[in-house]
Amino acid sequence: MNRYISSFFLIKTAVKLVIALAFSSSLFSQEKSNNLNFMFTNNGYGFGYEFEKFSKENLSIGADLRFYDIRSDEYPVYDPFFNQYKVIGEKNITMLPLYFRLNYYPFQGKIANNFEPYILFAMGPMISIDGDESIRSFSKRWSEADTQISPGGSIGFGINFNTNTSNTLSFGLGYDYLKVKEPIHSKKDYGGAFLYLKYKINRE
Repeated sequence: MNRYISSFFLIKTAVKLVIALAFSSSLFSQEKSNNLNFMFTNNGYGFGYEFEKFSKENLSIGADLRFYDIRSDEYPVYDPFFNQYKVIGEKNITMLPLYFRLNYYPFQGKIANNFEPYILFAMGPMISIDGDESIRSFSKRWSEADTQISPGGSIGFGINFNTNTSNTLSFGLGYDYLKVKEPIHSKKDYGGAFLYLKYKINRE
């Protein structure tokens, strides 16, 4: 019980830290935006929310909140007895990176405005939740899940494609550092390459 209480307070503290970082960016007076990210990794897939605000013409800061559904080592197998496929090696692992993020635009103002390459750096706490697959109840499986917090980070590059409206589409490649302190299913490193697509919700 003490372990779960401790994990709850660690998660609460991590969330407060990232929210504080996002609000601290309001100290800067330039353009800001809210973005949705869709990610595909070698260990699964995910989505996220990104707050971005420019502190300089070629540098933005903000918060990067992600949800990863880990699907590594899972594969479908045909069951001739029931005439259907079933998943072998299914795991219930969720990872929640809560990052402070920097985007650097090295060619800002030097090429067409509708084409913006950038380099991304992100780091912060990463919450790992390992649900017990042997528990049939969904709510009980996650309420009794093992939870731990580890440092995480990302590095990569992307390209914004701006339109005549306020909408922007982006895509990019990167590398995640997602290494847990205690092994989850005999594995500690869930990082690796990822592909992401970003849609800008609004821009102010």
